[in-house]
Amino acid sequence: MKRRRSDRPGVRASRILTLLATLAGALLLPAHTALAAGTTYYVNCSAASNGSGTQASPWNSVSSVNATTFAAGDSILFAAGTTCTGQLTPGGSGASGSPITMGSYGSGAKPVINANGATGPVIHLLNQQYWEIGGLNLTNAASSPAYRSGVLAENSSGGILHHIRVHDMNIHDITGYGGGWYATNAGVGVQTDHTTPVSTWDDVVVENNTFDHVDRIAVAVTPDGDGQGTGLTTGTVIRGNTMTYDGADDILVVKNDGALIDGNKAGYGGAKNTCPPSGQYCNGASAGIWMSGSSNTVVQNNEVYCHVNGADGTGYDVDWGNHNTTFQYNYSHQNLGGFMLVMPPFTIANEPTSTVPSDGTVIRYNISENDGTNSGCPASGTPTHGTGVFHFVGNIPNQSGSSVAVPLIYNNSVYVNQSGLNTPILYSRRGSSVTGTLSFRNNAVFNYGTGGYFTTSSGSVYSNNLFYGTHPSSEPADSAKVVADPEFRNPGNANTSSSYTGAAAYQVHPSSPAIRAGAVISGNGGKDAFGNAVSATAAPNIGAYNGTGGNLVSNAGFETGSMSPWTNSGAAPSVTASGARTGGYALTTQASGSGANQNLTGLTPNTTYLLTGWAKVANAGETLAIGVKNYGGTETFTNVATASYSQAAVLFTTGSSNTSALIYCWKNTGGTGTGNCDDLAVEPLSSAANAVTNPGFETGALTPWAQSTGTASSVVASNARSGTYALQTGASASGAIQTVSGLTSGATYLLAGWAKAATAGEEVAVGVKSFGGTETYLRTSTTSYAQQPIFFTTGASTTSAAAYCYKNAGSAAGYCDDYTLVKLP
Repeated sequence: MKRRRSDRPGVRASRILTLLATLAGALLLPAHTALAAGTTYYVNCSAASNGSGTQASPWNSVSSVNATTFAAGDSILFAAGTTCTGQLTPGGSGASGSPITMGSYGSGAKPVINANGATGPVIHLLNQQYWEIGGLNLTNAASSPAYRSGVLAENSSGGILHHIRVHDMNIHDITGYGGGWYATNAGVGVQTDHTTPVSTWDDVVVENNTFDHVDRIAVAVTPDGDGQGTGLTTGTVIRGNTMTYDGADDILVVKNDGALIDGNKAGYGGAKNTCPPSGQYCNGASAGIWMSGSSNTVVQNNEVYCHVNGADGTGYDVDWGNHNTTFQYNYSHQNLGGFMLVMPPFTIANEPTSTVPSDGTVIRYNISENDGTNSGCPASGTPTHGTGVFHFVGNIPNQSGSSVAVPLIYNNSVYVNQSGLNTPILYSRRGSSVTGTLSFRNNAVFNYGTGGYFTTSSGSVYSNNLFYGTHPSSEPADSAKVVADPEFRNPGNANTSSSYTGAAAYQVHPSSPAIRAGAVISGNGGKDAFGNAVSATAAPNIGAYNGTGGNLVSNAGFETGSMSPWTNSGAAPSVTASGARTGGYALTTQASGSGANQNLTGLTPNTTYLLTGWAKVANAGETLAIGVKNYGGTETFTNVATASYSQAAVLFTTGSSNTSALIYCWKNTGGTGTGNCDDLAVEPLSSAANAVTNPGFETGALTPWAQSTGTASSVVASNARSGTYALQTGASASGAIQTVSGLTSGATYLLAGWAKAATAGEEVAVGVKSFGGTETYLRTSTTSYAQQPIFFTTGASTTSAAAYCYKNAGSAAGYCDDYTLVKLP
């Protein structure tokens, strides 16, 4: 929680240093008269003598720069590969369209400006505007902290100053106060000083810089303290920067309007909280990217990771008094306090906006991976205020009369898969029950930890979320929720050789139950975290990814509302706006001998593919097949005979010269009711090796399967689905189990097995457990074999799983056959 006092020692120190530097220059240095506008001045601090500032006769110290008042269009260039010692306080301002620029010339490493431990900024601009500074290496290391910064631009003019751009810099080892004020302890600080009337900035750009070991913060665009008044800086853009080991925070804007924080990457921050001398501003809490007292801030495409601060420690934070803040397309991982901090209103002396609840907060299309721990990071902290993916400091801030009165949290992907991690998904320091309401929709929550959710006031909305793994009792009621594995491509980024790494690891396979299972949200931003379009009318995916997963099937969910490119087979089916599993449409067959085909082209010979689809029949017991033929092998299919949607999975391998296959949905003959198909998908598998040994019991013996209970099961030469043998359970509390080893940790697998009951209505389960997640199973109660496909993801350190067949209760046997366990690519 970032509380502030109104003391401004950093500003006072900065002004005193500026005055001393100015006096020193007046007493010790000859005055330089600027040449005509557009002049280029050259500095080479390795030159033996001080010249006139031309390229042939360069200046050889910062003193000459500090003694000059520059004009619009002028340039100050430092020789590449050289080092200048001292602090820069150049004079003058540029003009609109004609800024003063500071950079480098020649080839080689960025020129170094080393303040050599002096207090204050390396480069200081006071009441100056239209400056562009780039291509330099700034450092100011010292044995003890003080008010130090890389570039500090201050405005105490009592008006608006314009255009400060800092770009392509290397700013490192700035020994400031980790717990001190922000802009005066920053890599780049742009500050408004307390004045009447209020001073503000317009058009501040900080881009494409590298920051390392900067105390307190890499970039801060702030007033010089609390109580700065109502003036807002405009046009701030902070983008494309890389930040490592910042002492506390990474990016902060305070009292800004319309700031854009885009495409930055920040890691390992928050390890320092050293404060200035007693009585001066001190705040040991920090977060990665945050804002306060600001309006219309957009934070997007950033990555924050391994923040170690124990007080807050989150990757992102919407702090006090903000209006219309949007967090989108961000990636957060291994941040100690969690992904997102949300502050309630509270009282700061002389700061009236702190008492206003932040409203208009939208958190969408973000990815949180193993937040709530620093596991896997080079350093770690100890949380003092708890952790939570969505980390509320108190009650939920709601603002009546706002266009977005409650926080909107939608289409985020959350992954918690660290062994023993108890990070709550919705957490408040106030406790397990908070006042206020929020909207939590279309979020994909993969939770192998033990953390849960706080409860909120009546009126909160929880809908169309995916909750997979642990299901704590506090999990929100959601009538439209999905509870199956989301099938992330590379969950936890466990596979370092995968083509899906970083945020891309949370794209999903085309068979994912998240596809088209979300609810339409108005004003949804129009695109997902990966640039895929999000429709304003068609159902989106659940989670941050709205693509098809590379599905080779066109119009896979019939969401065009028409058949094409599917073709009729037998009695003509139709695409209907009823009976859909997801979205608005599904294929509806006629009662008998009716279906649709799609010819897939461009396949690879000798390659195994996974076909999945969802089907149901109007009359339970009648069958509808999802299958494939004309691929160079024997036609293969799976029948579905349930009145509610069931998933089917079919593996097929193309022939040595086959590059196409015909997939279909087909209502078998002899029925009297319709059937429905929806959400078909095909993807190639990198390996189709079956990890189950003796999968069809064709050895005639149980080994390496084992009895799962005291009631014996046996292998019998009858009731086989294929081949000669099948597993026969006892009438109740009976089954067999096989522990499959050699799996990959943090990987997604498909287990498919076939089961039937001897007596209709009794249940036989195909399931998997001991894989690092929650036991998962599917049951059939039919007397003909039904497939039970289960997708599951192994734990972060688990390399085995136990597949089983189990008959829980009843008076007759159950049967299982033909198990398959394959890894998804």
